[in-house]
Amino acid sequence: MKTPRKWIALTIAALLLLAAPGCSGTPAATEASESTESAGSAESAAPTAEAAGETSGSYRDELHIAMNTEPTNLDVTTNTATVATQVAYGTIFEGLVTMDSSYGAVPELCESWEISDDSTQYTWHLRQGVLFHNGEEMTAEDAAASLNRWLASAGNAQSMIGDAAFEAADTYTVTLTMENPCAYVNELMAGLGQRAVIMPKSVLDAVDETGVVTEYIGTGPYEFVEWAEHQYIHITRNDDYQPYGTDGEFDGWGGYKNAYTKDIYFDIVSDSATIVAGMQTGEYDATTAITADNIALFQDNADFNVVEQECEMAFLIFNKAEGLGADETMRQAIQAAVNADDIMLGVYGDDSMYTLYSSYMFSNITDWYTEAGSEFYNQNDAERAQELLAEAGYTGEEPFRILIASDSPDFYSMAVILQNQLEAVGINTEILSYDWATFVSVRNDQPENYDAFITSFSPKILPTMNLYLSSTWAGWVDDERILEDLAAISADTSKENAVQTWVDLQQYMYETSVPVVKFGSTKTFLVASKDVEGLELFEHIVYANARVAE
Repeated sequence: MKTPRKWIALTIAALLLLAAPGCSGTPAATEASESTESAGSAESAAPTAEAAGETSGSYRDELHIAMNTEPTNLDVTTNTATVATQVAYGTIFEGLVTMDSSYGAVPELCESWEISDDSTQYTWHLRQGVLFHNGEEMTAEDAAASLNRWLASAGNAQSMIGDAAFEAADTYTVTLTMENPCAYVNELMAGLGQRAVIMPKSVLDAVDETGVVTEYIGTGPYEFVEWAEHQYIHITRNDDYQPYGTDGEFDGWGGYKNAYTKDIYFDIVSDSATIVAGMQTGEYDATTAITADNIALFQDNADFNVVEQECEMAFLIFNKAEGLGADETMRQAIQAAVNADDIMLGVYGDDSMYTLYSSYMFSNITDWYTEAGSEFYNQNDAERAQELLAEAGYTGEEPFRILIASDSPDFYSMAVILQNQLEAVGINTEILSYDWATFVSVRNDQPENYDAFITSFSPKILPTMNLYLSSTWAGWVDDERILEDLAAISADTSKENAVQTWVDLQQYMYETSVPVVKFGSTKTFLVASKDVEGLELFEHIVYANARVAE
C-alpha cells in the first residue's frame, strides 16, 4: 500500500485578512498524519459569475501595489527574488502542489498524489481540462518538462532527489522514481525559493542560452499583460480560469481563487516619500515598502491596517570554492570578529526593526529552531579573531572581497559596517558593488572574483531547503559532513532523529565549518488601506481574492 508521509507538523497560525503577520521582502523555505491513498483532493469547479469576477461593479477594477524594487524577470523557477515571486507566484503561475498556512503541501494542479512506503516513488494525478493562458491544455508532458527544469535550477532539491527525473506516465499522470528515499519531495516543490511552477512545454522549448523564459504563460487566475520598465507590471484576470476546491476556502497559497479584481498593477516606485504620499492619497492600495522612519504615520491611523513580521534572515555567504572564503580558519576568524548588534542597529536604527538569535531556522519554525552553537554567534571577539587569523597565516596583504548588489541599500550598509569591523582586527577588506543583474552574474559565474557576498533569505520549513547550504548554489558548500547530514535529514522518516541530526549539524557549522555568518532577522511592515478585502499574507502578499469595494 502506498501512503503519503506526513509526520512533520508545524504550528504556524494562518496569516489571513491582515489579521496576523505576513512576510514580503526583496532579494534574496511537515505534514502530520498518514492516510491510505493520497494526500488530498483538489476538486475542480466550473467558474461561477463571482469566480470570474463578474461582480457588476461591486468591486473596483484595479488594485495598485507599490514596490520599491523591480524584478529582473518573472521566471520564478530561476529567479529567487521575493519581488518576482510576489508578482507572479499564485497569480500567473501555479504548481502541482502548493502550501497551506500550516506549511503543509496541498494539491493545486494535481488532484492527488501517492508516495511509496519507502519514499522512493511518487505519483501525481493531474487535474484535467486545465488551460494555459495560451489556450493549450496542461498535460503531464508540460508538468514533467517544467519540473525537470525546476530540478536543474534548484540545487537543494537536486541534492536530495539525485539523478532521478520526472516522467509523464500518461496524459495526466506524472511519476518520479529515485534511487534513494526522499520524504519531502512535495514540500520541496511547494516551498523552495525556486518555484516549481508549471509552464507549457512549448514555452520551455523556446528558452535560449540565457535559460530564462521569454513568455510568462501559466495556468493561474491572472495573465501577464505588460511590463513598462521602471513604471509598472500589469496582470489581468484570466476569465477562463477554473477555481478548484470550495469557494471561501483559501489558506496560505492554496485553495479557491476568485480573482475579484480585474487588473492588478505593481507600481515600481523607487522613492520612499512618493510611496508614503501615494498610500496617503489612495494612489496605492498596499505596500511593504514603507521605511522604518515612516511606519508610525500609518500604525495609529484608522484608515490603514499595518502588519509586522519577522521576514528575512541576513547572512554573509562565504565563497567556499576558492579565495580567502575557502579557508575554514579564515571563516572562523571573520565569524569571531562580527558584531551583529552594531550591523543590524547601524542599518535599521532601532532594535524593534530586527531580532538577534543564533538559529539558522526562523523562530516560528519551532520544530527545527535550535540555539546550538550560540556561543559562536555575535562574538565581537577581536582577540579571538586575531588568533585565528594568525593560525590561518593571513598577513593582511590580500583583500577580503565582499560582493553586494547596489540595488539593495540595506546590504550595502551591512557591508560598510562589516568592513570597519574586519579592518579593526587586521583584515584588508574591499566592497564590490554591482547592479542586481551584474551581482547575480558575478556571484554565480565568477567565483574567482569575490570571497563572500551578503544577501537574505525568507523562512523555510526544512533546513534542507536553505539555499545557502547547497553544493550547487553560489557559496558552493563542499563540506562532506554538511552534505551527508542534509541528505540524512531528507531521507529520515523519524522526526526525532532528523531534528537531532540538524541540531548537531548546526553546532558543527558554527563551531567548525562556518559556511555562513548570520547577522540577524529583519522585520517588514505591510501597510494596506482599510478598504482592501481578502488580501492574504503568506511569506509575501497573496492577491488571489483581493478586492476593493466601490
